[in-house]
Amino acid sequence: MDDDSPKPSTSNRWAQGYRDRWKWDKVTWGCHCVDCYPSNCPYRVYVKDGRVVREEQAGTFETIEAGVPDMNPAGCQKGAAWSEMLYGKERVLHPLRRTGERGEGQFEEISWDAALSEIADAMLDAIEESGAGSIVSLGTPGEGGTQTTNFARPVFSRLGVTSTDVQAEINDFNPGLYATFGRFDPVASNDDWFHSELLLIWANNPVYSAIPYYHYISESRYNGGEVVTIAPDFSPSAVHADYFLPVKIGSDAALALSMCRVIIDEGLMDTDFVREQTDLGLLVRRDTGRFLRASDLQADGSDEFFYLYDEARSEISPAPRTLDLKDLVPALEGRFDVTLEGGEVVQVEPVFERLRRTLDDYSPEDAAKICGTHPDSIKQLARKVAARRTRILLGWTTGKSYHGDLIERAMCLLLGLTGNWGKKGTGTRSWGVGMFDGPFTLDAKPRAGQDATRELVAGMDQMTKNLLAADPTLTQEILMAEFGYSGAASGGSVPPVFFWYHHCGYREVWNKGAANDPSMKRSFDEYLQEAIDEGWWSGTVRPPPDSPPRVLIEIGGNVLRRQRGGQRMLLENLWPKLKLIVSVDWRMTTTGLHSDIVLPAAQHHEKTNFPYTTPDVMNLTLADKAVEPAGEARSEWQITLALAKMLAQRAEARGLEEFEKPDGSRDRFDSLYDQISKFGVLDDDDAVIDEVVRDSVVMGTLPEGTTLASLREKGFVRFTGWGRSSMALAQASDLRPDETHSPFRWQTEKKEPFPTLTRRAQFYIDHPWFLEAGEELPVHKDAPSQGGDHPLEVTSGHPRWSANSMNSTSEIILQTIRGEPVAHINDGDAADRGIENGQDMRVFNDLASITVQARVTPAVQPGQLIMYNGFEPYQFKEWQDFSNVEPGMVKWLHLAGGYGHLRYRALHWQPVPIDRAVRVDVAPAEA
Repeated sequence: MDDDSPKPSTSNRWAQGYRDRWKWDKVTWGCHCVDCYPSNCPYRVYVKDGRVVREEQAGTFETIEAGVPDMNPAGCQKGAAWSEMLYGKERVLHPLRRTGERGEGQFEEISWDAALSEIADAMLDAIEESGAGSIVSLGTPGEGGTQTTNFARPVFSRLGVTSTDVQAEINDFNPGLYATFGRFDPVASNDDWFHSELLLIWANNPVYSAIPYYHYISESRYNGGEVVTIAPDFSPSAVHADYFLPVKIGSDAALALSMCRVIIDEGLMDTDFVREQTDLGLLVRRDTGRFLRASDLQADGSDEFFYLYDEARSEISPAPRTLDLKDLVPALEGRFDVTLEGGEVVQVEPVFERLRRTLDDYSPEDAAKICGTHPDSIKQLARKVAARRTRILLGWTTGKSYHGDLIERAMCLLLGLTGNWGKKGTGTRSWGVGMFDGPFTLDAKPRAGQDATRELVAGMDQMTKNLLAADPTLTQEILMAEFGYSGAASGGSVPPVFFWYHHCGYREVWNKGAANDPSMKRSFDEYLQEAIDEGWWSGTVRPPPDSPPRVLIEIGGNVLRRQRGGQRMLLENLWPKLKLIVSVDWRMTTTGLHSDIVLPAAQHHEKTNFPYTTPDVMNLTLADKAVEPAGEARSEWQITLALAKMLAQRAEARGLEEFEKPDGSRDRFDSLYDQISKFGVLDDDDAVIDEVVRDSVVMGTLPEGTTLASLREKGFVRFTGWGRSSMALAQASDLRPDETHSPFRWQTEKKEPFPTLTRRAQFYIDHPWFLEAGEELPVHKDAPSQGGDHPLEVTSGHPRWSANSMNSTSEIILQTIRGEPVAHINDGDAADRGIENGQDMRVFNDLASITVQARVTPAVQPGQLIMYNGFEPYQFKEWQDFSNVEPGMVKWLHLAGGYGHLRYRALHWQPVPIDRAVRVDVAPAEA
């Protein structure tokens, strides 16, 4: 409004004030690069006077497949309110150095040079004292997108610091899916849910955890499908389902196995699918319980070649190394004699025969006693699964449960018996990433520019071509997995289980018999030592037991909130060993409060960035820079480059020139910056972002002509190829521009093998440890009493009000809930203990006690306590959150290795911490 224009009257100033709120100076594309999975919701970000004043869903997605709804509007209340946190009181605006004791929250502002100098000196001290492995960089969830997960790591990877695997740090692993498929990450595009004729919401609560894409569940019902929610509690997702099947906590395997028995007993099994796709037709020796292998029949035979009984020829025949059976008809029943290489005659039988005997224990009536689901409901649902295109919308509760691997294997068996993968509307799900290959090729290139990328790609393609020619039964996915296995021992990320065991106090916890599986024949120590002695985890035990960690660096994560066992374990056992703790974050977290140096990171809309890319959405979504970073905050890329320069400067001052890398080679400190920035060409955020976009075009995953400039016009672009990541190739289906995506179509349509030991969906695991545990086939086992002999079992999940704890301090979001942490308790359990709704109660077990507000509800099953994650520990009374009553157990069996696909590679097979079904009790809090 011009100065000489008429001023609004007093009566309409409110209207003008309202209009002024809808004025802006510029609009940019935005997104929120957080671990809300699958993220990638395009937003329009409005800026006025250098501040973000509003953000709203763009709603610009196009329809992919005719007749299938588009993904619009894509977004949630957290995204719409996010910009408020850019200017919150908890924002870190300057580099901070601790002045009081750790955890007291006393800091002083210092310069960037002073902060980086202290960090560099501490890192150099550690390298000189005991090697770079004593510097620990914790694997960080995708809270900062490409900037955090890719651009913050190059210094660490070059120095050879201990970088822990994010999969175990956050535990969103699905071990049962991996044991079955050699992949944990089948992910259909969200619009493929529309094709499902039966959706099983199982161990999941998408009304809370999948807000932007929940509409596909409703739309599948409009399309004629049905929705069933299976959960202990009448969850918000149960409200909108056609059927709700209550199940006792941790008993889901019994339910799934009972449905499998119904399907077999009633002749509903897809026999041809079972023979082709699974290992149920492979022969097992009755004397040892091991697969019949070529090494049994020939002195020079392979341990990885297996046999079936061909009904067409009435003879034992080698099993094909692909899923193309040609004219073979594998027997599923019967016993057969076979003469071993030494002349001994033994009996063999198909896995299916052994499965039938296992399922004898899971009649609907017997299973009902375990899982609490009525036998008639079990039968009805089994028939529906057998007759319809069925998808299990699995969450991550199972992977966080002690016997969650058994639950997932039983679910996969249900899908396998009914032919429910490899076609639209079927299968199960986890989380997956990939397609955006540019950030991963950046580190491997000697110089900037796409010519260097083309040279790199040409070399990779030629190597792949040669290896595939040598063995036509291989696939590119299997090759990439093998590269991952072989490279795990030579550097990169390591499974943190050994770090926790040797340096964080978990050895004592994991050896407590009452908290472990009663079927363990030996102590945890004995299993771990055998795994190490056998070389199954070679090169990954870092830092070694006799070399304590000295520097801990957390970038975008919050280990004192995230770690099972939390402050109780880490502050007592790890913190005293550390000479320097560094937190890089945009706000003050619980970990930051206990750090020595806190560095301010730029937030969403303050730097050019991308969220991690997923098959759920199939897009590369731009999170553009709309405003300058608040205070002295910097992007992770700029922090990385500054640290590289400071390391060189401090090394020179100390007379240090070279360092030894994990592979034994040596490199120079003064070359770090040039290697990372490609001799300064990529020292600008926009330059490096544009580089990785253009590299992805060369890698074949983005359309020709895609650049940062073109993304700034539209905000996102659909991927055109899977690229070379094993996680992307694990989707195993052609990526078509005009169709929804459903995984495993390469198996059902092209007959490509699975990346498992048997090259099939593998339900029988004959690793000696699995045989010892009685888990060679999926079975039900009760969870051990983690936390002690207490009557309540805790479940959890992603909250509706926060992406993990990222939104927990937002004043807007806190106004939509009770404003403080709560625990959901059954009304009968609360009444028995004299607890009223809204009252503070004490949650306790043998490990610790915390105080939290009670939310009393009949929707929670008796004996269940729900504690959704999503709050900072300092938002709890006494600053003690639920992680303190978690023992942080891992399942010993996941240390097994040296067996086909049961080997470590980044983000895959490894022990992960457990936080479901922890035993507690509650009582009114003392006034």
